[in-house]
Amino acid sequence: MKTILCPTDFSILADSAIHYAVKMATVFDASLILYHCFIPFESAFYPLNSTTQENLDTKTILTNHLTAIMNSIVDKNPSLSITIHVDQGPEGIKITEFCKKKKIDLIVMGTKGASGLKEKIIGSFTAEVMTKASCPVLAIPEKYKFKIPKKITYASNYHKKDKKVLSYLLEINKLFNATISILHVDKGIMAFTADEDFDKYKNTIENHFKDFEFSFKHITGENVAKIILEETVADKTDLIVINPFKRKGFWNRIFYASITKKTAYLITKPLLSIPVQ
Repeated sequence: MKTILCPTDFSILADSAIHYAVKMATVFDASLILYHCFIPFESAFYPLNSTTQENLDTKTILTNHLTAIMNSIVDKNPSLSITIHVDQGPEGIKITEFCKKKKIDLIVMGTKGASGLKEKIIGSFTAEVMTKASCPVLAIPEKYKFKIPKKITYASNYHKKDKKVLSYLLEINKLFNATISILHVDKGIMAFTADEDFDKYKNTIENHFKDFEFSFKHITGENVAKIILEETVADKTDLIVINPFKRKGFWNRIFYASITKKTAYLITKPLLSIPVQ
């Protein structure tokens, strides 16, 4: 992990993510980029040079804000490599483009979550980034303070690409030395083959990762996101890990994306999404 990106909208929520990102960059000896994106002003009623100047002024103000944050971080962490970047355009598109261009290894973002009608109307920007980013995204709940995770739970769908996700997770865990539990929530659709699927998956993982001992839990329930959260609270998980499940087919994409988003909406612990192509 060489480069960590931390988007900010200058809110208290974003400040929590910045503090966490600074700690992560220190632990991994990585560089940190503070990022902000704004929608440029455009109007047919104003001359082009006027709108251009206004956008330049806006970018200068935002750059100054980021610089002030960067300087306060450097004062306390003089050895940390940190830079800033201000983008303009649709943030959901720009942030993913920037990550690909700069080969970002991890995005650290704050998340407050959403529920009910608010969830359906505006959702969570962090959850959207999780389903679209080509690199891992770490969502930090409001006011959550950094600590080295001692227990990690990977919410699995028993997919063949889990081995890639777990390989990445084990690389990160070399610095944490945490226990890792693999949790699967079966919606009951294929309940009659559940035991067989569990045994087959467990044997596959254990045979592939002979140098690490995972624990496994397979349970049945309808509300997958809710059960994941309840189980991880009960067993005092410090970090929840998911794969955003980029599947072929419209209904599969809708179903798995919704689980990713609902989990991100409701978390009280850091949530790491690891995309695997």
